[in-house]
Amino acid sequence: MKFVKMSATGNDFILIDNRRRQFSGDEKKFFRKICQRRIGVGADGVILLEESEKADLKYRHINADGSAAEMCGNGARSLCYFAVSQKIAPPHLTFEIEEEIHEAWVAGERVKLRIPPPGTIQDKLGIVTEEGLEEGGFVILGVPHLVLFTKALESIDVVYVGGQYSYHPLFENRTNVNFVQQIDAHTIQVRTYERGVENETLSCGTGSTASAILAHLKKGIPPPVEVQTSGGVLRVDWEDLHQSVFLTGTASVIFEAELKNFD
Repeated sequence: MKFVKMSATGNDFILIDNRRRQFSGDEKKFFRKICQRRIGVGADGVILLEESEKADLKYRHINADGSAAEMCGNGARSLCYFAVSQKIAPPHLTFEIEEEIHEAWVAGERVKLRIPPPGTIQDKLGIVTEEGLEEGGFVILGVPHLVLFTKALESIDVVYVGGQYSYHPLFENRTNVNFVQQIDAHTIQVRTYERGVENETLSCGTGSTASAILAHLKKGIPPPVEVQTSGGVLRVDWEDLHQSVFLTGTASVIFEAELKNFD
């Protein structure tokens, strides 16, 4: 099986050209194995590039635990970069996720992604118990995100505390958890616990977007918002939050390879 290992500001993915339908997308055990680090390829998730009748291509995302993801901002940017670099799609392209059409622009390794406007934002959940954490709010951007503000980001045990909130009974389908610290008038720093990966990732595209939106609404930070992550810098911008939000950052190919003797 040929594949491409990709990275988008530290989020790493195994990208498979699945236009010949080698995979149905339901091979959970296989995807879990190849995403395991040290004994597999190692990745935060698997991207399946497929043909679409509605757009330039179709995107399916499988988390490292084998579960399907409704949306992944950094995964989508990786997909678009690869598709344009291989001349599968034009630099201004559209892609389909679960029958919804999304849009992106690719210039070199820089990919700008249009994200649909956020749905209802809940900012009074009343579930924060840890000292030093301030409730930012909950929003769904394809996937659910809880935003928590802090003034001591580096001291947060992201895996433990994030896991506790991710499994909070308030969230029926669980949630990603973003810990956010304001750096200056236009900049925030974010660390994210991602459900499906069950760990802290070096960055999260939709999590960075959710954090920027809540930082704007709760802290008054105007767009564009610079988001510093452990894997690099992302930019979140919008003219009207009720129309669309734009996520911009880099994506690149780490290596191409073949997977053998791996059932």
